This record gives sequence, C-alpha cells and structure tokens, in this order.
Amino acid sequence: MKNKLIYFLLLQLSMMPSFVFAGGAPAAIVQVEEAINIDIAPFIWVTGTVIGRFDSEIAAEVEGTLETVLDVGDQIRINETIAKVDDKTYLLALNEIQTEIKPIETMVDFYSREAERLDRLAKQNNAAKSQLDETQANRDQALANISVVKAKLAMARDDLNRTIVRAPFSGVVIERFKSPGERVDAGDSIVRLIDTENVEVQARIQMASYQHVKNGDSLKIKGPTGEVKGVVRTVVPVGDDVSRLYEIRVVFEQNIWPVGTAIELAVPVNENQNVTAVSRDALVIRQSGIIVYRINGDNQAEPVPVKTGISNTTHIQVIGNVNENDKIVIRGNERLRPGQTVKIISGTSY
Repeated sequence: MKNKLIYFLLLQLSMMPSFVFAGGAPAAIVQVEEAINIDIAPFIWVTGTVIGRFDSEIAAEVEGTLETVLDVGDQIRINETIAKVDDKTYLLALNEIQTEIKPIETMVDFYSREAERLDRLAKQNNAAKSQLDETQANRDQALANISVVKAKLAMARDDLNRTIVRAPFSGVVIERFKSPGERVDAGDSIVRLIDTENVEVQARIQMASYQHVKNGDSLKIKGPTGEVKGVVRTVVPVGDDVSRLYEIRVVFEQNIWPVGTAIELAVPVNENQNVTAVSRDALVIRQSGIIVYRINGDNQAEPVPVKTGISNTTHIQVIGNVNENDKIVIRGNERLRPGQTVKIISGTSY
C-alpha cells in the first residue's frame, strides 16, 4: 500500500507543468504592470456631501387660506402644483374689475362719434372749436381709463394665478412649514423642495488646493459604494471668513448616491510634476525599506529598493533604479523571493 502511494505522488509530480521547477524553485504566479512616466499632482482627500443642484424654500405669493399642500416625501415634476390658496376673493376682484371695462368702452365710442360730428360742423363754421376740443379731451380721458382698468385686470388675473403654487423644478418635498387650513401671507415659506435628479458634490478646500483647481478639472470621488470621476463645475472665488475655506462644486454622471451622502474628494495641493510611477499595489514594505519587484529578461523577479514621492489615487512616484516600461509586479509580490522564476498572467485571470 505504501509503495502504491509513493508511485502515485511521483506520477502527479511528473505531470506538473515544467515552469513549476524552472530555476530550481517553484514558479510564482504574478501580475505585472509597466512603470510609466506620468504627470502627477500631490493630493489630499477632503470630505464633501452630495447635494441637490437646487434646494429651495417655496413660499406663498398671495395671502389667504391654504386648501392643499404636498406632504414630506412627495415627489413632483416641474410646474406641477405644490399648494393651493383659496381663490374666492381673487375671483371676485377679477369679476369686479371686468365689469368696469364695458361702461368705459361705451363712453369711448360715444366721444369718438361725437368728435367726428363736431369736426364736420367745425369745418362748416357751425360749431365752436372749443366744444370739439372738449369732446376730444373726454374721449382721450376715457381711453386712458380703459388702459388703467386693463392693467388692474391683468394684475387681478396674475394674483388669481398665483393662488396655485407651482414647482420651479422637479424634486421631492423634504420639509413642510404650513398645513392645509392655515392662513399664509405673501412670502411665507410653505415647503422645502430639493432637486434629486441633478445632484452634485459640495466640498470645501484649502488655499493650497484652490490655487490648483479650476472649472472643468477631473477629480476622483470616493463614496460608500466605490469611486467615480467627477468634473469641477465651479470653484467659488470667495473664502469663508471663519474657516478660510473655498467652496467647490463637482458634478458626476452616475446618480448612484442620494442627496446627503458623505463622500471624499481627491484635490491637488500642488502643480503637476512628471515622474516615474508604478501602481500603488507594486510596493512591498520590508523592515529594511520599500522595494518593488521587476521582471528581467530571464523571467525572474529582481528586488529594486525605492523611495516614494508624490502620488495620485492609483499611482505613486518611485525614486530608484526603475525606468519607464519596466515590468513591475503588482500581484503576487508578497511571497516573491529574489531571483525566483515567475509565470505572468493577465489581471482577469489572477
């Protein structure tokens, strides 16, 4: 039985790929990336918050008693009704003004016809010129009165329309200040409405970053479910007089985080510098210092001592005997030994 077991083990070893014993030691399976020359700006992570592009307290525009008001959590589209004020008084005012127009129009018609008649008589010297002038003045006064009444009518219609409070943008009600049955004055806040479709990041940065961030720059955003790229929409060029920080707004395409989500934003603190860099995963930290493993022409791992410099979110500067296009191990480097033969595989196979 013992001999059969030994034979089985020898048979299995003989069937193993030849690379396992290349160089006298088991070949290590690794993944590599080339060292690159890249422009890097040193950065720091700052905290921020996902906010709605628009966040407004919607107010009543006329006084009266509220008939309806949306509740907290209600979603609404642009121009839909948020609240409605009782419009009876405004309807009565509108009807009253409308009744004033007809009599004035009748007077305008009368004075116009009378002015035409007196004008014909005046040409025949059968009427006093002063009587014609008086009639024309009365006609012009009536025309002016019509203009005044029509202006009042337009204002009354506008007041009536304003009894319906409409959403200036699509969003969700997150706070309600007034309820149906309450009386409001013009300017009283009714609800708070936040735009949940157009979201962006709000953060505050130091002067060191303010000098190196401009509109249109691409920045990395780290959220609770991963990282995405954002684009700087605006940098407010006025610092807070207490914190001395500057507000920055960053938009991102994926609306994966709701309003109120805490995030981190990678912002530069200096100008770009061209450096030789490797993936952050390439660094192997030992008691004696930091090394990276480079694969030589014999497919063996060479330890290269390095010092680190500036970095971004994916790469870090290395100072040492590392050149652009060197194959640097980024996976499997923890167990490598100097001179060990490796088997390089793709990232998807690792």
